[in-house]
Amino acid sequence: MAHAIRAIREKLDDIKNDREFHLEELAEEQAVPLETDPCPPMIVVGREADRAEIVRHLVHSDGEEANVSVVPIVGMGGLGKTTVAQLVFDDEAVKACFGVRVWVYVSQSFDVKGILEKMLQYMTGESQAGLQLAVLQEKLREKMRAKRFLVVMDDVWEKNARGWEDLAKYSMVGAIGSKVLVTTRSSKVAEVGTMLMPYYLGGLSPDESWDLLVRKALHGEVQQSLDVERTGREILKKCCGVPLAISTIAGLLRSKDPKTDWPLFLDDELSNISEGENHIMSTLRLSFNHLPTKLKHCFSYCKLFKKGDALDVQRLVHLWMAQGHVESEDEGLDCFKTLCWRSFFQEVKAKLECQFTYNKQVKNLN
Repeated sequence: MAHAIRAIREKLDDIKNDREFHLEELAEEQAVPLETDPCPPMIVVGREADRAEIVRHLVHSDGEEANVSVVPIVGMGGLGKTTVAQLVFDDEAVKACFGVRVWVYVSQSFDVKGILEKMLQYMTGESQAGLQLAVLQEKLREKMRAKRFLVVMDDVWEKNARGWEDLAKYSMVGAIGSKVLVTTRSSKVAEVGTMLMPYYLGGLSPDESWDLLVRKALHGEVQQSLDVERTGREILKKCCGVPLAISTIAGLLRSKDPKTDWPLFLDDELSNISEGENHIMSTLRLSFNHLPTKLKHCFSYCKLFKKGDALDVQRLVHLWMAQGHVESEDEGLDCFKTLCWRSFFQEVKAKLECQFTYNKQVKNLN
């Protein structure tokens, strides 16, 4: 308990330091309008072939005898592994094939008991905290026995075969043809245990990247000016086909004039963006630096939440109000919408309602 209290105090000290010393308000930031549009819908471009191929892997057994097989989706951060997994999870053929479907966010802590708790909570809608491992196992058996199930384990880092063996021992009790779909950045994870051939997710093509930018930055309206498209495609070269980088840049460009501001953004702002995997953090940092100071304070406050925690938006807004970051619920909701459009939060798979969490790459920004 003392350790937990000390950790919370340290986080609060970090937030205080951010507020007092690191989040300097620039004059030009004050002019950035807050979003009043609803939180952005999930816009997916160029992933139909990926979805179809992964669905084929899941639905067609190809004569395999194992009760449960693991299918890994592998790719660098920001490529949209979670998004593709959501498309697969909601596919009609997948719904018809699997009587039980469960979504679990895992991250770097591969805690078998915690994973079982999350699986049961997803299926029942009730917290399973405090139950003994044997009780969790029996409840899972009741839910899954003789049923073909699909479990999506999002953002897995566990490379130790023992961890997977323990999880299988306690939870993998379904009918033949059951599947576990894993999203991971590590090819090492894909080599563990009884995993099937990994599916390596690639980046978007230049045309797909432009399509995504148009939808997010230009409200779906294709500009007639060839100069705008030429500038946009030059900007996209820095994004390397990574959807998160494109969406983040689009959130910045959304409020800028494409004819006059985009060329300046290309020449001034993007000149220091590195290429390769580090460019994702560079674009996120650029977007964070462009936030109005009020939004930086709001986002920094979210450091109190654990990575992967589902956020109750109304509760978060009320916490912002209590801290003096926003004056009203309406202002708080507009701040949250703006952070969503800037790709700082993402919608997560929930059983009963829409929930949001940190976009996985942004936790280390504040």
